[in-house]
Amino acid sequence: MAKSKKENRGGTRQGSGAKPKYNEPTTTVAFRCPLSKVDKLKTIVKSSLSKWAIKNNKK
Repeated sequence: MAKSKKENRGGTRQGSGAKPKYNEPTTTVAFRCPLSKVDKLKTIVKSSLSKWAIKNNKK
């Protein structure tokens, strides 16, 4: 029986992954709204969230 070779690829890297968008913990919120108001509601929410987001500067 041959020895199995240890893989030298894959795994995680320190500092990889999405950076936090806000300076506090977040949660998912789901609720019902009338179909006719969905687009307006999405616009309002995205506008508010963009005001609170942290600006991550890429180097």
